[in-house]
Amino acid sequence: MSGYDFLNGLRVLEVAQLGPSSLGGYLADMGAQVIKVEGADGDPVRRSGQHAVGAPDGLSFLHLRWNRGKRSLGLNLKHPEGAAIFLQLAAQSDVVIEGMRAGVLERLGLGYETLREQNPKLVFCSLSGLGSTGPYHTQGSHGPSFDAFGALSSLNPYALPPELQAAGGVVPVGMHAMGLNAALGTLSALLRAQRTGQGAYIEVSGAESAAHWLPDAVNASANAALLHERPGFLNSHKRMAGWPRLSAYRTRDERGIFFQGLFPRFWNRFCEVLDRPDLAQIYQRIDDSGAADEAVHVALSELFASRDYEQWMALFVAHDIPAGPANSTDTLVHDPHFLARDNLYEVEQPGAGHLRLSSSPVKTSGQRFAPGAAPEQWQDSSALLREHLGLDDEALARLQASEAIYLAQAD
Repeated sequence: MSGYDFLNGLRVLEVAQLGPSSLGGYLADMGAQVIKVEGADGDPVRRSGQHAVGAPDGLSFLHLRWNRGKRSLGLNLKHPEGAAIFLQLAAQSDVVIEGMRAGVLERLGLGYETLREQNPKLVFCSLSGLGSTGPYHTQGSHGPSFDAFGALSSLNPYALPPELQAAGGVVPVGMHAMGLNAALGTLSALLRAQRTGQGAYIEVSGAESAAHWLPDAVNASANAALLHERPGFLNSHKRMAGWPRLSAYRTRDERGIFFQGLFPRFWNRFCEVLDRPDLAQIYQRIDDSGAADEAVHVALSELFASRDYEQWMALFVAHDIPAGPANSTDTLVHDPHFLARDNLYEVEQPGAGHLRLSSSPVKTSGQRFAPGAAPEQWQDSSALLREHLGLDDEALARLQASEAIYLAQAD
């Protein structure tokens, strides 16, 4: 069962592990039927990451997110009969996902050129760390290396107060951006395939997803001789002019709040509502813009610490002054705005129990996001091979004995 119904009827065959599994996850969230092909070892993302859910050796949140709503098929692609089954399934599919080092399926005789011979409309998407060309393409890679390649500082120091920065940890950009970029490319290619009957080979790398995340940074370095410092953007201390009016502060009850009074009309309204003309006058009294910003920051820090978070939010909403929470994850899961927009859903997850999990930032009228549980390894092998290829008990037993397929213990 998938999240929404937008892609109902779309068939996706996925051979992916770890971060590249996210592409199939996004398509499943939108309603596609995603068959996750798993070999003898399965997807290691099941037990990756800091937290184990339900038991010390339990499932990971990455698995519960990226593999939710999929069906798991145990298939040995190195076995001739396993490869033949894959070819038959690919002929029935709209999308094939290769989510390992680029070219793995080609080396197994199951690459795009082979698959398109029997399915010209097929969209084949390869997700890898470094792509299929270039001097590094044969190198192994892992999530942190994507951001290292892409010149990313993973945490924006202006997004949270210092205390919450430390609690938030590092944000891995490339590992998560690659699936989103791949979803855009895959869906675009599918639209063309519907119009023209022409399939496509799409390639997305985690390293390039990180490198393209901040276009201003890359483009500035690529065009250094043409750059000019925009007048008035930086103060005398080389920080963004007016930065205290677009910054996070601590409230009296130790919550974080992000104030957004940068534009004059909101800043002036804030000063009027608080009856603090002295704040509005700081920039007139102090000539040096850097010193003025420092003075405003000190004043705002003291001011925000004088009231509780809920009092501040009520004031901001009542007077149309832009501001909002600077949440930690612990406060986010209780945030009324977050909850009101169905950002958590509930599911019964085998091996973990009843869970509340993050949903999707995509919202639509008339539907609630309600995907099925992430599959256990090979749990759907028997059902899928019966449904799609018409195999009977005798054929399944023979293929299992030859290790061309893997069946769940219940089968």
